[in-house]
Amino acid sequence: MSIYSIASEEILGHIKQYTKRGEVVKISDALEYNNILYREIVFSKELFKHFRKEPLGYLYINEKNEIVTEKSLQEKLAKLAYFSEIFYNTENRTCIVNALQDEGVIEKDRRDYKLAAFGLDFLTKEGCVDSEQVKQIVIKLTDIRKDNNEILKQLISKAEKCKKEKKYFNAYMLEELLPTYREALSINLQKIKLIDSGRECYTNIKKTSEKKRKQMSIRFNHKITGPLMKISYMMGYFIKLVDTCEAISKMSDTQYFKYLGTSEKENIDYRVKLNRSKKNSWFGVLFTSIQQLYTQHLLL
Repeated sequence: MSIYSIASEEILGHIKQYTKRGEVVKISDALEYNNILYREIVFSKELFKHFRKEPLGYLYINEKNEIVTEKSLQEKLAKLAYFSEIFYNTENRTCIVNALQDEGVIEKDRRDYKLAAFGLDFLTKEGCVDSEQVKQIVIKLTDIRKDNNEILKQLISKAEKCKKEKKYFNAYMLEELLPTYREALSINLQKIKLIDSGRECYTNIKKTSEKKRKQMSIRFNHKITGPLMKISYMMGYFIKLVDTCEAISKMSDTQYFKYLGTSEKENIDYRVKLNRSKKNSWFGVLFTSIQQLYTQHLLL
């Protein structure tokens, strides 16, 4: 479910000087700060229904539809809006709800890992020196995925409870949810580190499994070819993950959370940087002044 909806004609009337031609204007659910309700407005262009571009601009308005121009308040509201998306906006791929696996997916993962473990046992018997180490990684991954899913369930449940009790997302809700959110991220780091620990093995196992699968004595033995195909696919995923997360895998928990803090700040600052009120308010003042002078000259 999205926390953004198409802005009403009333809202569009209040912000028309900030809107550019051809833009789609969406407005967020209410955000509460110091007992005042605000909403985030996002400007974007959507060429096709399922093709989305990055936001082109932001605004924040209060209950009276007044534009927020104070930068410090914009920063606080941008932070609330950013985390509100993480906890509630399922249309955003970073939303924690999208990371939760249902029982069907979990059961499929169990079967996949069991199949891969069987194939790795076969490769060990065939003399592949790396397969036993990777089998242990695969077994441990099952437990980590389970732990990660459980903490996500707790976080989602807590987020829903907070929303029902407090109704509007605010700093108190954020502080209440952040520890569980950080715990989920910490478990994710464990997964990355575990997979990274076998980085030297994956290419060899992938090649060996593909080579074995093509041997005439095995090619038509589906009991073996199935697990070998699963291994090949899984090793490809592991290789991609260790390449993508190489820097993260070397971090301690403290370094990782510092890195995440920097990333979060960049995302929040991005919203503030693209805020249109400062630029347009200056233009609006200038335009108003010119208009007043013009009117005065007409009256002379």
